[in-house]
Amino acid sequence: MLNVDRLRILAELSRLGTLTAVAETLSYSTSAVSQQLHQLEKDVGAPLVERVGRRLALTDQGTILAGHARTILADLERAEADVLAAASEPRGTVTVAAFQSVATTLVPAAVGILRREHPGIEVVFRLGETDEALAALPGAGVDVVIAESYPGAVTPPTPGVVLVPLLEDPLRLVVSAERAALLDPGQDVLGQLADAAWAGEPQHTPPREWLGEQCRRRGFEPRVTCVSEDLLVQAAFVAGGHAVAVLPELALGSAPEGIVTLPLDDPAPCRTITAAWRESARNHRAAQAVLEALRWAVHPTR
Repeated sequence: MLNVDRLRILAELSRLGTLTAVAETLSYSTSAVSQQLHQLEKDVGAPLVERVGRRLALTDQGTILAGHARTILADLERAEADVLAAASEPRGTVTVAAFQSVATTLVPAAVGILRREHPGIEVVFRLGETDEALAALPGAGVDVVIAESYPGAVTPPTPGVVLVPLLEDPLRLVVSAERAALLDPGQDVLGQLADAAWAGEPQHTPPREWLGEQCRRRGFEPRVTCVSEDLLVQAAFVAGGHAVAVLPELALGSAPEGIVTLPLDDPAPCRTITAAWRESARNHRAAQAVLEALRWAVHPTR
């Protein structure tokens, strides 16, 4: 009988491509992953992986078994979901991944709702950027992902993954009070900041690319002097008069004093916040309860 945990390792290797990535996703050591793969080869009596340069590649037999492994793991998740669905109350552990501004606002509020309404559910939280978290969703590393997309971008569909819109989060221009006093609110405010230092996320991230596109439409390239994925760091640079930035409204609730919020356009551009989850999640009802709690966190007075 083949070991399910070893099959999961092989399935993750076929998806991620490296032992290190598999180890991080499944919370194993790299050596433990390697040992389990070696044992799985012994179990089936065939080579499953081979080294190609610095990377491991699946052999033909490994590819065949990885396909069966994905089917088996999905069937097992559905079986667990069916058993748990028979319980009177949803219960179990749901792993949720989200980015920073949601992690400090919506997620804690949702966990509070779950503790009151469904005490049998435990949420395990992981901080992670949208692309990384969504990539982990088809595997075993996470059950629910809260993702963001900036105007004009669309989250591509993934087989077996359900997308649930949660919130349209307006994007705001934030500047120091001193800088705000120099701007003409009757004119295009963003276009008046060609000479400003900017705070923004790293290059090639969706927020940074969107910011660059907006500035180039106004004839300049933003001079980014504060590069950080932490939106509170960006806000602190703005409050100190060292930079200007475009920040989502959800992140401004905990922003420091001393910043002025200005509209970018009318209507305001928004980033879309979406929850994604696997249809075959092993705790289907608990995952649904987490999604419902997130909706209540977004609209607490509905």
